[in-house]
Amino acid sequence: MRRSLLTALVLTAASLSAATPVTVQSGDTLTRLALRSGTTVAALRRANPGVGVDALRAGTVLRLPEFRSETRAWTVRAGDTLSRIAQRQNLTLQALLNANPALDPRRTLRVGQRLTLPAAPLARTRTAVILRPASVRVSAVRPVQGRLTTPFRATHPGLDLAAPSGTPIRAVLPGTVTESRFDGQGGWGWTVVVDHGGGLTSRYSHNSANLVRVGARVNAGEVIARVGSTGNSSGAHVDYRLSQGGKAVDPSHLQ
Repeated sequence: MRRSLLTALVLTAASLSAATPVTVQSGDTLTRLALRSGTTVAALRRANPGVGVDALRAGTVLRLPEFRSETRAWTVRAGDTLSRIAQRQNLTLQALLNANPALDPRRTLRVGQRLTLPAAPLARTRTAVILRPASVRVSAVRPVQGRLTTPFRATHPGLDLAAPSGTPIRAVLPGTVTESRFDGQGGWGWTVVVDHGGGLTSRYSHNSANLVRVGARVNAGEVIARVGSTGNSSGAHVDYRLSQGGKAVDPSHLQ
């Protein structure tokens, strides 16, 4: 029995020592860390025995659990982007980038290019980010202090928030910028898309200027663009949209 206990302690120590450390930022919770890191609250607790509350002190160093299993390969097809591949494979963009350290997210993917896919699916984390009015537990930031001119509906799956041109647009949650470009074909004008992990993305369009580049990590509340009226727009506003696993969700449900 003593030998089995010693073996268990050694395996636990080895697992913890192999895990990647992360420093808690102001306002972080275990849920927010799990979303940002592509893992689950339960896995964070297992990797950090003794951490049993959602409120964390800034500066605390936690260990991120690692998934150890076989990897898979993906061959890039026409129309593929990193964000689309991540959503299709139920991964976070960061997990995809971590599995392909030589990949430059600012470069367009080539048809036939081979990517490595982490084997561990993110299904275990999806319960933390599925948006339902009664179950959301993530503190989000309002993208613009402006007036709601168009609510969420079937014909407009987003929110139009009117504000003077140049008003700061802020990321609603922490994440990685996957798009920062002028979308003339779609009529969106200057647009920023942020991947928050677990298939959750936010989109901000018709901007007068984009202030972040693809691949940049942004914090909740960080200014990423400025209000404008570029593309098919009749006045200064931001078209703010959220999607979960590629499906539009009402941004007003994110609190």
